[in-house]
Amino acid sequence: MGLIKAAAEAIGGTLGDQWEDYINCDSLDEDTLVIRKTTKSGQISAKSRIQVNPGQVAIIFDSGKILDATAEPGIYTFDASTSPSLFAGQFAATFKEAWQRFTYNGQPAKEQAVFYINAKNEITGNKFGSQTPIPYDDPVYRGIYIRYFGSYTFKISNPLLFFQNIVGNVTDVYKKEQLMEQADAEFVNALDTAIGKCSAEGIKYNRLTLEQTKLAAFMNDALDQDWKQLRGIEVVKVALEKITPDDESRERIQKFDNAAMYSQQEFAAGRMVEATAAAMEGAANNANGAATGFMGLGMMNMAANGMMGGQNPMAYVMPAQPATQTAQANTVVAAGVAAQSTQPAINCPNCGTPSTGKFCMNCGTKIESPTIPEVKKCPKCGAEAIEGAKFCVECGTTL
Repeated sequence: MGLIKAAAEAIGGTLGDQWEDYINCDSLDEDTLVIRKTTKSGQISAKSRIQVNPGQVAIIFDSGKILDATAEPGIYTFDASTSPSLFAGQFAATFKEAWQRFTYNGQPAKEQAVFYINAKNEITGNKFGSQTPIPYDDPVYRGIYIRYFGSYTFKISNPLLFFQNIVGNVTDVYKKEQLMEQADAEFVNALDTAIGKCSAEGIKYNRLTLEQTKLAAFMNDALDQDWKQLRGIEVVKVALEKITPDDESRERIQKFDNAAMYSQQEFAAGRMVEATAAAMEGAANNANGAATGFMGLGMMNMAANGMMGGQNPMAYVMPAQPATQTAQANTVVAAGVAAQSTQPAINCPNCGTPSTGKFCMNCGTKIESPTIPEVKKCPKCGAEAIEGAKFCVECGTTL
């Protein structure tokens, strides 16, 4: 008894009227794995027409036995007097291997049905996540604990095995959620094993999201007995969408990264400059006076120089500049120093702290600048006259 390919004419008109029963299954969505179809009489005769659409496998079933199967799209009739045809299509190897287990025993037919199995390359939308943090031996951070979540895809790689061991007694529809109830725990356990193999290969925890192909291969190894050999399904892709260390591991990772960064001289110098700037601001606001604050700052800098091998941390703040830019910078600095040198320091009338500004840097008291006498100049050449001189030293004009 077997399937016979019929002409692929459209249903309808006089040709459609020739068929006693017509069995068809619309496209299967990703949530539907198997649908059972039958005729009104419960028998599939030579006058019945069976249509198989792309992405489907049709199995002719009778009282606990598989009579025939096809994975090739087309329109078929079923003839009980012929041998099974097994239009295996993409499943040629698996059909041939599995058929010996499922051959019809020759008993009279009782109730026949056609089961349509979802044979798409990937069935997507399968979420997963770790219930608790799992240990991960990171090649850099060593023993840490991580949580993860993501999604994966799978395919039915052996429809006959899947049908026989998973859904052989389905009465109507077999949904993906029914499979996931028993498969989710197995998947997560296998994923823990696969992640452990990634650790053994020296993959950093935060690069696991880039190892989808490797994870899928590891998963199929871990699930070979339970999924591939027993249920006829295989993992296609594993996508880790996020990996998060637990709080204790995150703190350790941060400390490690900081230590690694500051072990490089330029980063350490940058951190020292930042700390020095904050200390200077604090010293200026020291309640015991700025002098005390800056004394402490000097001690801190001496200690820092010792830690950095006697190097001045400020030497690493600015990168080397071209000669022209350096000369311009030196000119600006020199001008600033010269400007400061022309302003005499005045003691604060309140606390006595020397200051060159308008307000005391220690107590904030306003400082009145002394009156500077007008400088006498030569009426002819404009040169500044020396105090007490009667003649200009530049042109001899009487002052």
